Amino acid sequence: MQSTWVWSQLPVESNQKPKLTLPPPEKKGPSLLQLETKKGFLSEDFFTPKIEFKDPKNDLNSPPISFGENEQFLDPGLQYLNKINRQPEKEKNPNNFRVDQYLGDFRNNGKYVQIAVRDHESPDGDLIRIMLNDQEVVPRVLLEERFKTISINLIMGFNKIDFVALNQGASGPNTAEIRVFDDEGKLVGSNRWNLATGVKATYIIVKEK
Repeated sequence: MQSTWVWSQLPVESNQKPKLTLPPPEKKGPSLLQLETKKGFLSEDFFTPKIEFKDPKNDLNSPPISFGENEQFLDPGLQYLNKINRQPEKEKNPNNFRVDQYLGDFRNNGKYVQIAVRDHESPDGDLIRIMLNDQEVVPRVLLEERFKTISINLIMGFNKIDFVALNQGASGPNTAEIRVFDDEGKLVGSNRWNLATGVKATYIIVKEK
């Protein structure tokens, strides 16, 4: 569109200068440089998803723990991936398995603890004995892929809990994953071991009241 210039002619004898009159500005369409933003698009939390914290008892990287008769099972595909990423038992150095393992110590004033234990490798017949202060509590436990739980009553003072490897299964050392929960279901200890026959792993729980 062409612009129109309008001049206003004043008398010659006037000392005023001529005035320039311009037409009103045209309405322009939306600029290509001004992008329309939609509500919610690329919002501030678009690239920062919220993190959900999970209870260790519900960790899906391991088979679930059952404290009752009801059993829960993990996705078999996830279990298979975990297995193929492990180092085979037969390739491990057997000299590392002939030393007693100290799993740690902690204070707990509950009436009892729940011990959850399983074979953290492929189940191959591993057996353990559980002892409290050198007294047999459970004579034999067969370690399987899912957790088995045992309740152990605590006494005042030191509670030394030993897990003795009764054998090495069919393919290597006695392999186990252990989790300890207090009487309120809170996770207070977690560990693993690889033991030769007759070797033990030990937790110490101190009850002060």
